[in-house]
Amino acid sequence: MGIRISSGPPQDDRGNTLMPVRDRIDEDLGTHPAVRLASEEVPLMHRATAGQRFGPVRLVERDSDVAVVFAADTTRWAVLVQQSGDSPEASLILGVPNPRVGFSRSFRASYLDRLTVHQVGDPSVGKEPPEFGWMSLSGIAAEGVKRFEVRSSIDTDTGGVGDDGVVLAVLRARWREKLNAAVTLASGEAVAIHHPSVHRH
Repeated sequence: MGIRISSGPPQDDRGNTLMPVRDRIDEDLGTHPAVRLASEEVPLMHRATAGQRFGPVRLVERDSDVAVVFAADTTRWAVLVQQSGDSPEASLILGVPNPRVGFSRSFRASYLDRLTVHQVGDPSVGKEPPEFGWMSLSGIAAEGVKRFEVRSSIDTDTGGVGDDGVVLAVLRARWREKLNAAVTLASGEAVAIHHPSVHRH
């Protein structure tokens, strides 16, 4: 889904007004050397129109790699910074727009709607496929979901779910591995996510 920028509230391609991202901008992360480089990979129109609502909200460090999650008005952006030769290089993993205002999160069958998985492989030698890479899992959680947990065979990412219901996990994984995903309800019950893109429990 695309985002349309205008003088009014941001809208999607269908003209629906999107919910704003309320994640707290972490000013302390702005001093990390990877953040400035990563921010330049976020499309300029989102940085230029976001004003005070653009900035880093999460930083995931694994060895020399850094994944940075930014909040910009109605969209979260995940950017990867990896060492390439003598200098680091940034690459955009994905942008995750918020649902439209009034979007119903009353679904219960899956607990995680609009689930998508993306993978970026580590640099490899020649034409050989990489052994490892970074993966992101995004979706919209049902009402009553308070936390998420996403696991690969080598890494885990967990976090809370805000009022907009958006889940965005970023973690290391083996190339083309299927992730394990689960959510925790307000009752404390943990529920495994069943979807073709994730590992079957």
